[in-house]
Order: sequence, then structure tokens, then C-alpha cells
Amino acid sequence: MSGRILVVDDIATNRMILRTKLAAAYFEVVQAENGTEAIARTEEFAPDLILLDVMMPDINGFEVCRKLKSNPKTAHIPVIMLTALYDHGDRVRGLECGADDFLSKPINDLALFARVRNLLRSKFMFDELRLRDQTTRELGLGESGQLLVDGTNGRVVLVPCDEPTGRQWLQAIEPRMQVDLSVICDENRVTALEGDQLPDVFVVHSRIGEFGDGLRLVSHLRSRPNSRHAAVILVVPEGDMTRAAKGLDLGATDYIFDPFDASELIVRLQSQIRNKRMSDRLRSNVDDSLRLAVMDPLTGLYNRRYVKQHLGKITGRSRETGKEFALMVMDIDNFKRVNDNYGHAAGDQVLKEFARRLQENLRGVDLVSRIGGEEFLIAMPDTTMEQAEKASERLRRVIEQDLFHFSSAPNGLRITASIGVTLGNPEAPDVDQLIQQADRALYASKSEGRNMVTMFKPAA
Repeated sequence: MSGRILVVDDIATNRMILRTKLAAAYFEVVQAENGTEAIARTEEFAPDLILLDVMMPDINGFEVCRKLKSNPKTAHIPVIMLTALYDHGDRVRGLECGADDFLSKPINDLALFARVRNLLRSKFMFDELRLRDQTTRELGLGESGQLLVDGTNGRVVLVPCDEPTGRQWLQAIEPRMQVDLSVICDENRVTALEGDQLPDVFVVHSRIGEFGDGLRLVSHLRSRPNSRHAAVILVVPEGDMTRAAKGLDLGATDYIFDPFDASELIVRLQSQIRNKRMSDRLRSNVDDSLRLAVMDPLTGLYNRRYVKQHLGKITGRSRETGKEFALMVMDIDNFKRVNDNYGHAAGDQVLKEFARRLQENLRGVDLVSRIGGEEFLIAMPDTTMEQAEKASERLRRVIEQDLFHFSSAPNGLRITASIGVTLGNPEAPDVDQLIQQADRALYASKSEGRNMVTMFKPAA
């Protein structure tokens, strides 16, 4: 795994030792000898991770970390604080400033590299989400929003080694943190959680019950689609860095030694909830933007951009299976009169109702899309000529038989549609030509009186 790491320490020897270790593992290393330079180097080089000494002559590590984490441009960069004067209060203070971990000197190489790998994986994933979010916003598909969030009011599931320990954890956290807490001592019950039961953070002891394995549970949670985005804090026996490192490599997002101080666990929980929410917000922004990119906002149908991609898959499937498929293009007859006589709001209501009727009268596998103002396209895989004729005629009748009702036409309005149909097969021309064939059939329907279905017939 490659990445750029900023090493900040006022003692040159310490910087050189860390630089040598990291360079041997193929990391790119940037150095800074004080807090002021660290902030400047962060802005200049945009490192993927910062190793930050606590004791420095100008600005101490706590203040540097606080400044970096309060800046939206650098808040996403993970920070590991290093100190030769280990004190539990300093550890909590560093975590409260936004540090992702706090290691004591001399640095344990196993602890250092396990944490570096773990934090870089999270950072790269976060960077990818940020890049996609930025791209979609630049394309006008999303809105700019504030990503910095707090770490309160989340949902936490505690998975202790036994029930008495679970009660101790609950009593330590509940009075001091506003979160939805639950305790589950059974590994199978944890993996059975679904939907709203899933938490923002799992706190998992490395030993669960008499035969449970916390590391196995961590791996399982990370591999399941519905829980892979949840944060996991692994609780390991004091000093067992080997198990902590293995847990981080298996997918835990953080670890804490047992026995632990409640203050430290609470700070770690707040940090994990905050990171989880930032990732969720980015992921949601990307999903919403992608949905906007391929969906028609008025009808909820797929748009022309999606159609070309999906039709390519249908033609590929046809070549694999040897089966035919149908393509319909339909147009609402005299739609301009609806807008002119009843207003564009009425026209929008007609389009939405028209789309609803199409969806309710086709198979789930069929593609229904809006490709123009009042023009719609339907693709039906694994469909014969006879089936296509019956389906298109059924749709024509469904549109015509019931009046369309809206506020400016309380008595209802009769709407009809003209439809052109073509058939694709394993040797069919490309997608654009198939759409042109359906368009020609549609033109014939409109030319010959509207409210009818025309099948495309290739020239002899």
C-alpha cells in the first residue's frame, strides 16, 4: 500500500528513524520539525496521514491537531499522535482534539504499521467518495454541503465477552453519552441484525462468550453488504498488540485495550460515529447524484442517458441466449393541446399518470423510460414478435380506456398514444439503428391516424 505520510517531530533523529522505517515499506515521507511547519506542509503536500509529535517548541501537537481537524480542507486526514511521556489524560486529550490514535515512544513497529495500513485504507475510501461527490457537483448533479458532523445521537451495539461485562460497559457509557445503546452477547444475534437494527458502531470484545471469536465477527461484519459500512471498535487485552493488529487488518476501524477508561471509549465512539456519518453523507450524495443522472425527476422513469447503456446489456444478453427482444417507442397524441388548453401543470400530471400506467402493465424485467418531452421507450428482453404485438396493443388500450383526471379537467380527459415497435435478435443492428426502426414505425402510426400500433417491417 502506497501513500504520502507527513512526519512531524522537533528532534531530527526521531524524524530520520521514522522516515527510514516508512520508506522501507514504500511510503513517501514528508518531514516537518515544528507545528507551524506541519500546518504549512499539510496544506502544501496534502498528505494521506500525519504522524504528529505531542511536545514541540512552538505549537504543541494537540493544538496542531485541533487546527487541522477544524479546517474542512484537512479534517479528513488521519492523525496519529506520538509521545515519549505517556499519560492516560494526554491520550484522551489527543483523541478529543481529533487524533485517530495515540502511540507512545519508542514506537512499536507492529502497532505503527497496522494502524497506518488501517487508516490509509479508510482515507483512500473517503477520498474516492469525496472525489465522486465533487465530480457530480461540478456536473450540476448535486449540491455543495457541509461534511463536518458531530459524533452524538448515534446507535451503538456492545458485544462484550459476557453479560456482567456488558452491564459494566453500559453503565460506564449510558450516563455520559447520548446514544442508542444495546448489549448483545451472542455472535449469531449480532450477525442477524438487519435494517434499522444495524448500528453506527459495533464495540466487539476479542473474546465473545465461551467459544466466540471476536476477530471472526469483525471479519464477518466487514464482509456483509448490510454491515460493511459500520464502524467496529475491537476490545483486546491490555498490551496484546498482535491481536489488535490482526483485528485492524481484518477490518476493525479502531481498537482499545481492556480494561479501559470510560472517557477514552466515549471519545473513540464519538470519533467513529462522526466518521461514519461523514462517509454515509458522501455515499448518499453520490447515490442521489447518480440517481439524478439516470432518472427522470418528473415521472421517476429512467432517462435517455440510462437507456443507451441498458440496451447494450439487452443486446448482449440476446447474443448469449439466442432470444429475441422487443423495442417500443410511444408518443402521447396531441400532447401540446393539453399544455395549451389546461396548462403545463396539467401536462405534468398527465405524464406522471401515463408513466404509472406503463409501469403497472409491464413485467419487472422490462425497461420503461422517458426519452423526450412526451416520448417514451420500452425495452422487453426475451420477447417474440407475437408477444410484442400483444403487449403494445395492451398498453395502447390501457392508456385509452380510462380518462385522465386532474384539477383543471375535473370531468377527465381522453388521452391516447401512438406506438412503434421493432424486434431485435442476436444478429440485429446496433442500438441506435433499432431505435431508428422503432421511430419509423411510430411515425407511421401517427401518420395513419394516431392511437394505433405499427410493427416495423424491414424492406424486402
